[in-house]
Amino acid sequence: MSYYAPTAAEAARLVDFGDQPNAEVLVATTWKCNLRCSYCFVKGRTHLQRQPQMSAEAARRLVDVLDSEMKHVETICIHVYGGEPLTNLTALHALVEAALAKQAGRFNFAITTNGTLLTDEIIGLLNQGKFQVILSIDGPDQVHDACRVTSEGAPTHARVMKFLLALKKRTKCWVRGSAVVQKNWSLKEAGAYLRTLPVDAIKAQAVRIAGSDSHALSEVEKRHYLDDLEDIGRKIIEELENGIRPKDDRFSNRVLQLLKGSSRSFFCGAGETTFGFMPDGKVTPCVLIQDERQTLGHIDDAPDTWIEWGRRWRTQFKKRKECEQCAALSLCGGGCAAIMPICGADECEITRKNCEIAHKIYRHFADCPEKLLLLAGIA
Repeated sequence: MSYYAPTAAEAARLVDFGDQPNAEVLVATTWKCNLRCSYCFVKGRTHLQRQPQMSAEAARRLVDVLDSEMKHVETICIHVYGGEPLTNLTALHALVEAALAKQAGRFNFAITTNGTLLTDEIIGLLNQGKFQVILSIDGPDQVHDACRVTSEGAPTHARVMKFLLALKKRTKCWVRGSAVVQKNWSLKEAGAYLRTLPVDAIKAQAVRIAGSDSHALSEVEKRHYLDDLEDIGRKIIEELENGIRPKDDRFSNRVLQLLKGSSRSFFCGAGETTFGFMPDGKVTPCVLIQDERQTLGHIDDAPDTWIEWGRRWRTQFKKRKECEQCAALSLCGGGCAAIMPICGADECEITRKNCEIAHKIYRHFADCPEKLLLLAGIA
């Protein structure tokens, strides 16, 4: 297979696949949440919810440590996670103020939020940090409110809509609408709904939960989900043919990976260019990995300690035997260490389909591969 040779300027702007100087850290400033979503993976883990909220002092130290010790990367994205991170504005203010005091462009910000807390302070803070906002909204009110309710059981869809409109009107934040596809709610329906919203990108994916859970997709729904992925692939091809950058970018990284002719050794940069930071200061390869045996250290430790343990974690992380024989391995890297223990078989099937469709998109543009550069924002 031959590969398109981008110009030097184009290559410099291609998406990071582990060989570009960028990093992302997931920071759980709190595991507390103002909602009680029925499929939440945190709700059953009381040990997480007992952790104290991250303090302003710890948040500032985190920024200092990242700036001084991650010299091997040029830019660091602080992705604030939870729980609901907007319930701990003290830490969020400290993160933003400390990061903005560093060299311009060194840090940028993202946040995953349920979008139910709206104040002038919150809007001002998100705008100050120019956050990328991943906004959870599962569908129209009858779908969203069936799962995403307050601790008192009140619906939240209207509040999320108000939050979204405030973001678009009063900030320069980039917004991704994010939906969970679950029983009786298809990928096609979720994607169509997200496209009606004033968002910059969309993300709809199957609920990551044990197959016995009431929200899990049935076998028939799983088949429909894979068919819907094929439809999304066809739509992306159509959009690229017409010079439109797709809002649904689930295949973009893998298509651009094929364009560059590169292969993944790992699913992501966990333990190397990605780390997770817990509210109590513990450091993990990723905040989604909840096995305490995989803790790398603490932010009060000498930074080279947990950075070295991160390298060791990657070295010791063994791919499953099934992965070694899988045709998707070069595009997948062996699966997500956080998600595989929860719904491994289903996740593998979906990932294989994603890789298969990425190949189809790439092959479609074999005679005009430069059109694929639009996936990286290169016109």
